Amino acid sequence: MSRCSQCESMLRDLPEAGVLYLAPQLSYTRGKLRRILWESGLPFGAPSEGVLAVEIAPEGLKCLSRLMIEGLEPAELKDCSAVLVEKGSAFGLGALPRMQDLATLTAVVRSEWLVEMMQEDRLTVHFQPIVSAVSPEKVFAYECLLRGLDEEDGLVSPGAMLGAAREAELLFSLDRAARIKAIGEANGFALEQNIFINFNPTSIHEPGFCLRSTLGAIERSNLCPERIVFEVTESEEIKDQKRLKRILDFCRESGFKVALDDLGAGYSSLNLLSSLRPDFVKLDASLIRDVDCDPYRAIIASRLLKLAKVLGVTVVAEGLETEEQWLWLVAHGVDFVQGFFFDRPASPPPAPTPLYA
Repeated sequence: MSRCSQCESMLRDLPEAGVLYLAPQLSYTRGKLRRILWESGLPFGAPSEGVLAVEIAPEGLKCLSRLMIEGLEPAELKDCSAVLVEKGSAFGLGALPRMQDLATLTAVVRSEWLVEMMQEDRLTVHFQPIVSAVSPEKVFAYECLLRGLDEEDGLVSPGAMLGAAREAELLFSLDRAARIKAIGEANGFALEQNIFINFNPTSIHEPGFCLRSTLGAIERSNLCPERIVFEVTESEEIKDQKRLKRILDFCRESGFKVALDDLGAGYSSLNLLSSLRPDFVKLDASLIRDVDCDPYRAIIASRLLKLAKVLGVTVVAEGLETEEQWLWLVAHGVDFVQGFFFDRPASPPPAPTPLYA
């Protein structure tokens, strides 16, 4: 089976030096680019109508990217096609797959720290317990949460990593690396509980290709597929429900379970519940906050719990921070709970502290 070049390739590397070809859609933008290039001092020309070619030396792309970000509007960056061809190579059809808009190219340059982090495998996983609602000392599963490590081994937040990856169109690379890391570290700790592994479906095009390396990592591990739950993140951004259903069906056919994250965060996630029928749903932390004292949240949460029970879907409430929230959820029949009230994400995987020792 052939590889999916977008999902299976680790990173989209840029040559250190070469010729940067720029093709803005508007002549007005082309004029602004000419002024920027003139001020940069970099040699440039116009090899064909509507195209500018800039000679880039090592480290020159960083400086030029900064100047273009400062000198062009976001829409102008987005409307300009760009590709950096390695020095000594001719521009031809082989360069077309690497063409992108200038906004993405400059984002790739700005996200160099993330690229290096993935290349050097400075990723780690923290595990947060998902426990039985009525017996929170019993760990049902661990959610694998990605963290980065800077050059001094300090933790880098997943928000910073995901933001940079999204802008630079590296989300598929980061998502893949996170899945592989989660599988490896869960296997290394010989966890016997279920494992929730996050994945963003927008980074998966054809599951049989794009998840090939993930399946290979599971096959090489001692983890049973039946204990692995793939958790769909950012469900609010999902536009193509048919493609998502195809991905989830593939996961189930491969022996895994699936979970839908952030239920209650918006109408679309509720729509997904009725159409996808996942094995698990997670009530969003924003809904759980003050559920014990906010009548509006209480009504929504109780109805979602009843709906899930009718559909035969197991419910995990996440983001619990107080005893009152926990007691309300137990009284309303939630299956499992997760949050700082029980344990923060950590490595090695933490065992919940008894509540009433």
